[in-house]
Amino acid sequence: MEINDLIIFKTVVTEGSISKAANVLGYVQPHLTERIKRLEQELDTPLLNRSNKGVTTLPSGDVLVGYANRILNLVDEAKHEIKRTQALPYRIATSPSILSSYVSKRIGGTFMKYELTIENSSQLHSLLRNQKVDMVITYGRYADSDFQQVGSHTISMGLQKAKGKTVMDYSNEYFLVSQDRLCPFRKRTIDFMEEKHIPMEQLHPLDSFSLIQEFISEGKGIAFLPIKDDQLERVEDVEVESLSVHFYKMRESGKEIPADLMS
Repeated sequence: MEINDLIIFKTVVTEGSISKAANVLGYVQPHLTERIKRLEQELDTPLLNRSNKGVTTLPSGDVLVGYANRILNLVDEAKHEIKRTQALPYRIATSPSILSSYVSKRIGGTFMKYELTIENSSQLHSLLRNQKVDMVITYGRYADSDFQQVGSHTISMGLQKAKGKTVMDYSNEYFLVSQDRLCPFRKRTIDFMEEKHIPMEQLHPLDSFSLIQEFISEGKGIAFLPIKDDQLERVEDVEVESLSVHFYKMRESGKEIPADLMS
């Protein structure tokens, strides 16, 4: 039994005539006659009483009409809900540095289509797991079987300083890092300080990515950050490194991913 069989049966009952129902639905009458006959065979019972005056329902037909109305109403509700869901903003959770270096560039002209949540890396997994967002964009890799990786991107990372700053004496610099202990830039900064035997007293955590950028631009410190064309410039004697960004959604999610986000 198909949804269309129920539509045909309901229309025949409503019109009281197979020929009238054929006109309403845009079918030829023999097609409707055959579909009703198959329906009766499948249910193993006659559904309609046919006469020269038209058709009327038999007891089994009355039962089927009731169920058909309920099923078709549920189908309409499902279609409406799917349209409503697709019309909702696409919800993304990511970290401040990914927002600045990748996401904002991708959705700049279409930001009204999105709902953005900015969190520390440690919070992103639970946001997707609890379906508070449609996608997580993260530096981390998730082994959760309910998650599906749908893409990846590479950004360049380097040690950043204020533009025009020429003298670089690491022993006199503050190294600025995020409070997020899973932040890869924080980890790279600490590794660099250990490699150069720089005292950890020079490590200075800040609450926000934008504040780190602001402090660097004012000459108050240096930090490993995504390389961008802005008010900062790279310390030339430190190699540029690549950092992967990963896109995850719930495996069973049917919500369409906006093309401008992944292109």
